[in-house]
Amino acid sequence: MSIRVRRLMQALCACALAALLAACAKSEPPAGTVRTETEDAVVNAAMLTHGYSWDGVASDPVAPTELADSDVPDLAVSGTAEVRASFSQPANEVEVVRYADDGTLEGVECALEDGAATFVAESGWRYYVGAWFEGGDAGYLFDAKGAEGEGADMDEFVSTAMVVTFGDGEVLFVDQDTGSPYYPTLPESAPELTAGNIVRVTGNGIMLQSYPGQYPGITKVEVVEEGSPADAEKYDELVAQIWHPKDPAELPYASLEYTTELAAVSLMLQSYGYTWSYEENGEMTAISADSALPAQLAADELPDVSVDAPTEVTASFDVPATGIEVTRWSEDALDAEGEPVETDGLSFTVEPGYRYALLATFDAGEVTYVFTVR
Repeated sequence: MSIRVRRLMQALCACALAALLAACAKSEPPAGTVRTETEDAVVNAAMLTHGYSWDGVASDPVAPTELADSDVPDLAVSGTAEVRASFSQPANEVEVVRYADDGTLEGVECALEDGAATFVAESGWRYYVGAWFEGGDAGYLFDAKGAEGEGADMDEFVSTAMVVTFGDGEVLFVDQDTGSPYYPTLPESAPELTAGNIVRVTGNGIMLQSYPGQYPGITKVEVVEEGSPADAEKYDELVAQIWHPKDPAELPYASLEYTTELAAVSLMLQSYGYTWSYEENGEMTAISADSALPAQLAADELPDVSVDAPTEVTASFDVPATGIEVTRWSEDALDAEGEPVETDGLSFTVEPGYRYALLATFDAGEVTYVFTVR
């Protein structure tokens, strides 16, 4: 057995010993996520925290191979792929091992940069990521599953989360199995939620690239325990780390969300022209910027949606939009007049070979975003 593998096994034993010696107060290590990139998308999965020693408190985990497949998050991997494991607190050291179905254990080479680890994952293996931080250490698990097998499970992925609210009523979910926070895209049928609710979340299980993650594929949310706002106070420190009041002079961030056969995709959009007003020191300030016409912009400078057929996309903003208007041009006839695109709320259909201008209106003004579809 290699030195790396022995060190990981020693870390697991240390967690068990610390559990006997530590106090029973609850303390949680950093959340971990793993991601991989394909030609079409970046796919994120929250890793399962599996054993830790943190601030004098520890958990005593079972062996990674004793957990059922349904207990461990999946990451869709076609054959082999480079993946990146990152944490809500930068890691000082990371080591990785993997388990086959028959219990075979192998060490995995990884590189640590900016507190995150990069390594190659292969479908059909369970991965244990051991990480050391200022304050303690923790282990994380995920299963690398072939894209075809993953797709069969994504239609009905069920998890449990606590509702946390902050800012102007923004909602954050914290997964109760992994401890990972994420922003939910709530379906119209979702009940009214309050801080401390425990909810059962049904969806496709795909988190979009970000921290916290974004979960646009939710199909159903049910409150299974009412809880109370006091229950959510244990996440106050987490909220303080990820939420900062938005500068009113800052333009809204915009993204397009859509789904391909392989994954859910979130594409960040760039602004091209705006009029915006905000209050500063008790006085209203108005700003504006002109840009080249959408049809005059160079295609290689635009964000691009990568789809093979007409696909529904949904615009998302970090400031509530009052409406959108969409116009498109054929990339082969940019000198022609643009044609309007029908919208349904913030959703509309895009087609390969067209350039799109999205004019979004807000209480404070309007912003134009441009992208192309290849």
